[in-house]
Amino acid sequence: MFGFRTGAKSRAGWFARHVSAAPIAVDFGRSSVRLLQLTAAGTAYRCQAAAEIPGVIFEGNGPRFDADAMSARIRQTIAGLGFTGQRVSATLPAELFQVDVARLPAMNDQELAESVRFEAIDRFGIDGDSSVIGHLRLGGTAGGGNEVLMMAIPRQAVDAANRALTSPDAGPFRIEHASLAALRALTRQRNSECADPSEARDYAMIHLEDRVATLVVLREGNVCFLRSIKGDWASAGMTMMRRTRTGRTMSGSTGDISIDEGDADSGTAWRWVSLAEESLRCLRQVERGSGGWWPSEIAITGPAATDPEAAATVESVCGVRSSLAVPIRMIEQPEACVHGNAWIAAVGAACSELPALARNVRDAAAEALQAPRARTGIRTAARTGTIALEPEPKPMAELTKGGV
Repeated sequence: MFGFRTGAKSRAGWFARHVSAAPIAVDFGRSSVRLLQLTAAGTAYRCQAAAEIPGVIFEGNGPRFDADAMSARIRQTIAGLGFTGQRVSATLPAELFQVDVARLPAMNDQELAESVRFEAIDRFGIDGDSSVIGHLRLGGTAGGGNEVLMMAIPRQAVDAANRALTSPDAGPFRIEHASLAALRALTRQRNSECADPSEARDYAMIHLEDRVATLVVLREGNVCFLRSIKGDWASAGMTMMRRTRTGRTMSGSTGDISIDEGDADSGTAWRWVSLAEESLRCLRQVERGSGGWWPSEIAITGPAATDPEAAATVESVCGVRSSLAVPIRMIEQPEACVHGNAWIAAVGAACSELPALARNVRDAAAEALQAPRARTGIRTAARTGTIALEPEPKPMAELTKGGV
């Protein structure tokens, strides 16, 4: 419980806490919990408060705390820093979720929810009463059916996150998949920075966490495909499956392989090749189902997206321009702790109710009008018109139940 002091100063602080519309984002990572709150600021968001608490409530690489102990740490952090408001938007790591795509007949929302529940219980082999099941329509298929993204997460995990975030002064209103929060942030950034609107709405994202890589494909601004790829994607300094060297050999699951003395990074390259090949198979599946459509770019982000070799390998194998995303550009004057791709899910959760970013691309028409004419007397023709922006992806499935 917050220890508010009596007096005018404490009453003013209490009032400030309850008028903020922006949610407090809480991202449960594998080694720490990240807290972030943003405010709108034109072409970028402004960081109001940020903090990182070492420790986890689920399995991970950091110190393990129960939900009540983590709740006390979160309350102390919120009270001691500049966080305001009562509403919390939380993200959970991908490894807690089971995800698959199902083709179901056309039906209304209520019938679809019931069908997804039965399909998820059967396909995932889970107990419906001890799981939280959500879904997201991915679009129409041949014959008038629907492709539906199904997600299931143990109710125990949702309850643990809910207990860690609930207090007399604050509580969660949304708990979502970390990659979908990251997708929201990345889409807003691209809508603001891409000169060609089609590049902002037709792309793929690979969200890298230590144990799960989530491939999400957007077509015309809407999610059309999602696949979870399990593996060891952690950065070299964090991976739990470290390379073992004996002389000039590398020990692996298939035996010892001879290597060159200077081939120190081949182990990480192999990981990215396997990820790239699986991503290519997924993109070909999307291509077959969409009549030859192909994404224009692959953006790689997430806590484990620190190796430039990952983007280079994916681009080489998939034949699509690939790069590590830089979400830090979305935040104006960020706090020192808000840096790198590890914060992308927190950024996406924090900006969920803020306005979209303003265009951050120079106007080619205005530049042409202002450009000096050539000495030959030839007039420079200026392009006119405005770039129409498509809306953000359809609302992501919110795995909420019982007020979570």
